[in-house]
Amino acid sequence: MKLHCIAILNRDGSPMYLRSFGEQQEEVQFYYVAHTACDVIEERIAQQPAGDLFVGQLQTVGDMVVHGYAMNTQQWIVVVSSVSTESAGMRNARVKEVCQSVHAAFVAMVCNPFDELGKGEQIKNARFERVIEQLEQAEF
Repeated sequence: MKLHCIAILNRDGSPMYLRSFGEQQEEVQFYYVAHTACDVIEERIAQQPAGDLFVGQLQTVGDMVVHGYAMNTQQWIVVVSSVSTESAGMRNARVKEVCQSVHAAFVAMVCNPFDELGKGEQIKNARFERVIEQLEQAEF
């Protein structure tokens, strides 16, 4: 499984963070994919049991699979990965692991009193970026 994009969207569906692991021109495509995932996440959250943050597979776009993770703060993590030959259960487990790592890094950043993230601002944090880079280089 190869990661193509990780995005964090705010309550309005605007990206607070979007990182694509490919060519720069693909970033616009991933922006669109992440934005269209918002509607699916909202529908699934209503049906989701309380306490389960991982929404699961949202949609398939070409040879990519889009997964969602809903944070308690009404913000969402969207992970775009390649379609793989492994079972859906294994892929979901791996993507859930990625989402939990991103969520932990996000919480650590937000809880830092010296790092102010204002409403509508983009995430620009060196520690957070390091976690994302480690996920990009990790084998899944």
